[in-house]
Amino acid sequence: MSDPSGTSGPVRRQRYSLIWGSEIPFRNGTFVGREQEFQALRAQLQGGDPAVITQPSKPVTMQPPGMLFGLGGVGKTEIASEYAHRFSHEYDVVWWVRADQEDSIRASLVALGRRLQLADVDEDQRDRAYRTVIEALERGEPYERWLLIFDDVTRQGIIRKYLPRGSGHVIITSRLTEWHQELRTEGIQVREFPLADTVEFLRKRVPNLRYDTDSVTSGAPDREEERREREAERLAEALGNLPLAAEHAASYLEQTGDLVSEYIAAFERNAHELLSREADTFATTNLAIATTWSVARNSLSQEARELFELLSFFSAEPVSEEILIRPVIAGSLSPGLQRVLSDRVALKRAERELARFSLISMDGVRNVVQLHKVVQAVTRGRIEIENEPLAVSLRATVHALLAASDPGGPEKEQNDPLYERSIHHLVPSGALESDNAALRTLIIHQVTRLHLRGGYEESLSLGESALKTWQDGHGPDDIQTLSLATQVAIAMRAIGRVSDAFNLNTDTLERLRERHGERYEEYLICANSHGQDLRLLGRYDDALAHDLGLLPAFEEIFTPSQYRLLNLRNNIALDLRCVGRYAEALDYDSRNVEERQRYFGPTDSQTMSSKFGMARDLRRLGRYDEALAIAQELTQIMEDRHEPWRFFRLDVYAGLSVALRRIGFYQQAREIAEDVYERYRALAGDQHRATLLTATNLICDRRVTDDLAGAKELGERTVLGWEEAAGAGHPNTLAARANLAVVLRLSGDNADAHEIDAQVLAGFRRVYSYDHPSILVVMTNLASDLAAVGQVKQARELGEQAFAASRVVRGPDHPATLAVAANLAIDLHDADEATARALAEETLAAYDGRLTFEHPQARRALQRGRVNVDIEPMTL
Repeated sequence: MSDPSGTSGPVRRQRYSLIWGSEIPFRNGTFVGREQEFQALRAQLQGGDPAVITQPSKPVTMQPPGMLFGLGGVGKTEIASEYAHRFSHEYDVVWWVRADQEDSIRASLVALGRRLQLADVDEDQRDRAYRTVIEALERGEPYERWLLIFDDVTRQGIIRKYLPRGSGHVIITSRLTEWHQELRTEGIQVREFPLADTVEFLRKRVPNLRYDTDSVTSGAPDREEERREREAERLAEALGNLPLAAEHAASYLEQTGDLVSEYIAAFERNAHELLSREADTFATTNLAIATTWSVARNSLSQEARELFELLSFFSAEPVSEEILIRPVIAGSLSPGLQRVLSDRVALKRAERELARFSLISMDGVRNVVQLHKVVQAVTRGRIEIENEPLAVSLRATVHALLAASDPGGPEKEQNDPLYERSIHHLVPSGALESDNAALRTLIIHQVTRLHLRGGYEESLSLGESALKTWQDGHGPDDIQTLSLATQVAIAMRAIGRVSDAFNLNTDTLERLRERHGERYEEYLICANSHGQDLRLLGRYDDALAHDLGLLPAFEEIFTPSQYRLLNLRNNIALDLRCVGRYAEALDYDSRNVEERQRYFGPTDSQTMSSKFGMARDLRRLGRYDEALAIAQELTQIMEDRHEPWRFFRLDVYAGLSVALRRIGFYQQAREIAEDVYERYRALAGDQHRATLLTATNLICDRRVTDDLAGAKELGERTVLGWEEAAGAGHPNTLAARANLAVVLRLSGDNADAHEIDAQVLAGFRRVYSYDHPSILVVMTNLASDLAAVGQVKQARELGEQAFAASRVVRGPDHPATLAVAANLAIDLHDADEATARALAEETLAAYDGRLTFEHPQARRALQRGRVNVDIEPMTL
């Protein structure tokens, strides 16, 4: 291991108990040879110049990963496994990552995070959780001596982002060969055994070939010993010195007791038959594997043989026995499969038989079985070539077994372990191309579940692949294709592809409307999603009209307690809030709280979501104390339940921060907002809309705590982020620019502030054809800009317009109305001192009654200073 301190002297390390991954293969007691590969691997991991892989914040040094590459079956995995066992004393953590599929990599890393007991590692946020684990390993917290083995990397271009940097080691095995450019390592090519190593292995394993220890000790090997040596050499050469083929042959000879000469003869006959049948099908390594299986199959029971053939049509990932035991499906199958899939005892017996011949591996703890990747591919390929009807039948059986494993209810977290059993088998088994309706439903449910749990990238990867396949194979108007399209659009929207989601939903809605009508359940589900697209695009009036238009159909199709109806009402509340009709939004949210509380309980996430909406309504209505009380209630529930830092918890704490700012607790508000902002950045990235929402509020928190430089820097960055994510004319982009303008004026950039506010006001007037509260905020601040640049008359006139409109829209004693009044009193002073004095006295009395003079804005007005107001951006 390298010295992480950078010093040349010895470093004292605290010892930790070893964390050992459950998927690390058991140590092979007959492992032989490979010393040259081990020396090269040790040198690559421990020595040489470190590679430097940059990341956004800073460069992190990393020893080049140990890269083992070569053809399938040459023993790459065995070498990696032996390395882990042999040098386990040098590591605090040794973890095995199945790397042939990207979602397997993520799942393995998340599982490691749970074993490390890392905070914020949550299966419900899969896209973020794996990064949390990588970052912890890079920091060396809680362990700095770790070894990760990424076994069977099949896609060179994706692996880099999953490799931790830092003081630990990484080993990669792969059949790919070009690794120098990707990981700056030449890698170690693993080839077939040298003849001597194959002979040594066979003579350790096969009874008829074992060494006569007496003759070896005497130094005078007899003729029998020479015969065994020659026979082992002949068998090794027949097997092409391929380690996997040698393992199969040794297991067969060990189990059957057959003579080696008879096995060689049978092997050569089967190899000749295979080559004469399909001369171009089998590469040398595949031929050896296929031939050992051909020889072994005659010694297997019917049940074991048919189970092995069935397993070859799953993926090479572990197959859960719970997927295999399906008596209902078994009734239509061959007698052997009927017995195996109907009776757990028969299944276990067949599995043990296959394991004795080294055709599968068994894990009794996890109740899974697994074929070697090469064995699985070769066996399936042979069946497809030799017996196409059998291949079709086996593939259909696998699809039926996977479909039957669907527990339904992808929204229920308790079903996740059941869904995890099938997720890795869908694509490799050809499930996406299947006509099995139940299997297609499982795929829809998996796409839904993944985006509900925060696995947006995984959801899109599976969903978009399936959608393209189904559109081509079943047609774009097929109902399951359209149902999948709705779920894919949701995942698109979640990662910020709002326009793509809008376009897909628009197309899906039109197809559903034409073929099924607007009272069809799937149409309504898609239509509800489409309303969210409109809102995210800033088309608030359109979203409100759309959602209100859906309400009668939802009330007709779904029962009052049905979560889909309550979701629509929740969305209507969001729409009303966005168009500035806060009292009506509060009415919807309040009723939703009652309904959800009655049916789901007071602390259910759906109930809390509606309470969260109530708090936002109350803030905008100027009822700050009530809003703060709800925010505190929600955060306490989160604390009591130890909720992970997912989006909803962050939303709740962001709401608490705004509530604290509104009521005047500026420093507390900022501390929470800064923490939430950093958590959003870590969870979703700088450009995610949730991060930008928090940043837009944090501009104001920094301003009111006199950090104008920090507020300006954040404001400029946030405006650019919104322009890229939503466009220059989006209401939230305009809100961020308005909040930045206040900072600029207070920093002395009066002309820039005036220019920005004038542009923002024009932008808002293009969005809203009425006096929206955001328009009134900008008018208030623009009046202050005008006064700052010496245009007091224009400031007074604009202030009078804003004051009159605000009394109507927000009410005469709303804190924002009082801010307009306080500023107007200043601007009126030179033109009409008596009116200005009367307005000031009236405003101060209202401040004292509404906020008290302890509030910073009230104190500001009392001191005849200008009061600044800000815009809280609209929700996602």
